[in-house]
Amino acid sequence: MAEIKVSRKACSVYPLKLSQPLGAIYALLGVKGSMPLVHGSQGCAAFAKTFLTRYFSENIPMQTTALSEIATVLGRDDELHIALKTIMEKHNPELVGVVTTGVSETRGDDTEGSVKRFKELYPDYVYKKIICISTPDYKGSFHDGYREALLSLVKGLVVQPYRKSYGYVNLLVSYALTAKDIDTLREVIESFGLKPIILPDLSSMDGACKGFSSITPDGTELKKIETMSSSMVTIAVGESTKEAGEYLEKKFMIPMFFFDSLLGIENFDRFIRLLMNISGKEPSANLRRWRDRLLDAMVDGHFYLTGKRAAVAGEPDVVYAMVDLLVRELGMEVPIAVVPTISEHIRSLPIENVLVGDLEDILLSKVDIDFVLGNTNLTHVAKKLKVPHYRVGLPIFDRLGHFLKGYVGYEGTANLVFELANLLMERDEEMSYEVPEHIKRRRA
Repeated sequence: MAEIKVSRKACSVYPLKLSQPLGAIYALLGVKGSMPLVHGSQGCAAFAKTFLTRYFSENIPMQTTALSEIATVLGRDDELHIALKTIMEKHNPELVGVVTTGVSETRGDDTEGSVKRFKELYPDYVYKKIICISTPDYKGSFHDGYREALLSLVKGLVVQPYRKSYGYVNLLVSYALTAKDIDTLREVIESFGLKPIILPDLSSMDGACKGFSSITPDGTELKKIETMSSSMVTIAVGESTKEAGEYLEKKFMIPMFFFDSLLGIENFDRFIRLLMNISGKEPSANLRRWRDRLLDAMVDGHFYLTGKRAAVAGEPDVVYAMVDLLVRELGMEVPIAVVPTISEHIRSLPIENVLVGDLEDILLSKVDIDFVLGNTNLTHVAKKLKVPHYRVGLPIFDRLGHFLKGYVGYEGTANLVFELANLLMERDEEMSYEVPEHIKRRRA
């Protein structure tokens, strides 16, 4: 069991934390025909749009109420109503997600009441789907905003079923999963003769959509979200999806099966056994073959990985998945893990301490490590420590193709093991050419 400690520094030097509104917007991008509406100042939306555009290298649909100083002080419905009316007229989205910010939350806006008054004033839009997501950016992080958005989506869109649909499975996915991961899970579930309803389906942000669209061009369809109450079971992957899965279980009596992570043999074996029990079918020969390949990859890589020490930093779901794999299955040590917000499932990690802080805390800890694992911003820390940096999580700005890399499942984990081993193999090779200090002094 890990002990969670909170950094008491006066300021963040190498920030790790991402805001709640950003997490909510990220989740909305996985719903087809949606439009995130940031209810706050123009700068709130500008930062999020720039961040996600750089991360995905794709067009990011987003609008803002652009609250001015006067509107913020006086506190009226006008800005939100004007923004909603303009969006409906110009873009005609299937769903509008109103994402609050510190500005609107601090002044105490009744966002849901304002949306109800909007539909009374403009009856033409009374049947339009509008959900409100409370995400004050002065507390929590990306993890919390994503979790709140997913819960708001199922609460606001899933309707009472007329009948149960045999073979349908709800799959709630964490932000820690990439487009390739989502495709992998879809293919595995379908190989058992089951039909997954994936929420949110962020594989839509993989760059495959052609042409320009002012709303999200692909993702989970609203009709499918509405029918999630008819599914046989719900599979929730990542702590950020747990509350949404529990809501579906309590409200619609759908059994929920929760997985903290699907990295590694043990976790994915549990996932496969669940699918076997649901479908009554055996796994395919391809799945069995990739499991054997993963075992071989672990044997090949253990010479370079076992006993090595890593520092891991990122959002809770990313940190949990990576630390769980490194320590439990690869025999590595993680002397320090850093997260931006407290999440209870982190306590179950097989390490001593998890620090709630920023990236500078890795430097201040002065622990001896062999490499660091985290997002692009960890590069500065890696250079100061003179250790390799494996990029995972978000944001990743200094590499292309990160969103098409897979980590979950037997194949994804095998590739991850090889990449980590190769990273340390390359480091060992470079170090072998360095001249020892005692020889340098002798030559001098």
